[in-house]
Amino acid sequence: MATDEQKKVNQYRLMSMALTGLASGVWNTLGDSAFAFSGPMGNQILGTMEREMGLEIAGESPVDVMVEIGRIFVDEFGFASNITVEEVGDEHFEIRVHNCINRRYTDELVAAGVEKPFICPILNACQASLRRMNFRMREDVEKWVEGNGSIITFKGI
Repeated sequence: MATDEQKKVNQYRLMSMALTGLASGVWNTLGDSAFAFSGPMGNQILGTMEREMGLEIAGESPVDVMVEIGRIFVDEFGFASNITVEEVGDEHFEIRVHNCINRRYTDELVAAGVEKPFICPILNACQASLRRMNFRMREDVEKWVEGNGSIITFKGI
């Protein structure tokens, strides 16, 4: 019989397998249109950050909000070692996720056929905040080998 620690590992593995199967099925069916599911995921994450972690969006600049979202992912969730946000042009933002704990899982998603990790919680939370501030953006995410993470970009439509 498994120890309590082994059970926790197996629970994580089971949830990971279920999520991978779901994400793969959605991507294989919808392709880039799978990003439509990012909105509800991002809204849920953003709501939790506002209710439980002090995130404020109203009256703030997009960069300031995304910097604070990054800080929460680093300090409260331990999701990455650092997250930087840069405005690289008019309504064009770049987020660099350093040492993402989800990097290996994202590679598993890609191996399962998910070309773009539309379930990325950082991408989804930032996208939800931008929508809340009335920015219409196109998102992209790519693997960042040197930083052991991802580069997320948002460009105005």
